[in-house]
Amino acid sequence: MNNLALAGALATAPSTAFVELRERPRFWFPLILVTVATAAIVYWYYSTVDIEWLKDVMFANNPKILALPEAQRAASMSAIGRGLLLWGSVVGALVAIPVFFLLQALYLLLAAKVTKLPQGFKHWFALTCWTALPSLLGAAVSAIYILMSSTTQMSPGVLQPLSLNELLFHIPFGGPGQALLDTLGIPVLLGWALLIIGVHTWSQRSWAFSAILILIPIVAIYGCWAFFAFR
Repeated sequence: MNNLALAGALATAPSTAFVELRERPRFWFPLILVTVATAAIVYWYYSTVDIEWLKDVMFANNPKILALPEAQRAASMSAIGRGLLLWGSVVGALVAIPVFFLLQALYLLLAAKVTKLPQGFKHWFALTCWTALPSLLGAAVSAIYILMSSTTQMSPGVLQPLSLNELLFHIPFGGPGQALLDTLGIPVLLGWALLIIGVHTWSQRSWAFSAILILIPIVAIYGCWAFFAFR
């Protein structure tokens, strides 16, 4: 099964795709695709958006900026330009995505050793990369929104169009829980579901075992984040 066929199988017959990955683990295709697509959307957004309007949106709810004297606040805002936001975000995406996959794979490797699963690091890194492919759905929706937008005053939420915040809550940038709810959405939930199916397929153990193995760090991280975000 080639990479395109494997990507299609993840959507139509994920267990079959994970059997293939168990026999031939590889990760370059999804790793490069997800990283480059994310960086490209970020670049497109920050090269198109009205930067002065965006800075007003970004700092409107920032108490540290609002507490500054007017002259100091103006100087702080003027120091942040299109280049800084654009390249900072692009480089951040190019670095953060592989690092996140690496950390996730290391957790799965540790959990595998504790629970006596035979798969090694390459398997778990491949699993984390392939199960991130649903994020391309969000990137596609972002691209459509930017392409069809009649204004350059586009909310930062366009980068997470399928998040819970954009779909349901509409908390403004910098508001309580905005960052957390921007990270939760349809692509992320699909990725978690694929991870559970992958562990179930590889381990041949119960669905409960697979779900617990995947959800333990997720519940811990998001639980702590929610505690501080909404307190």
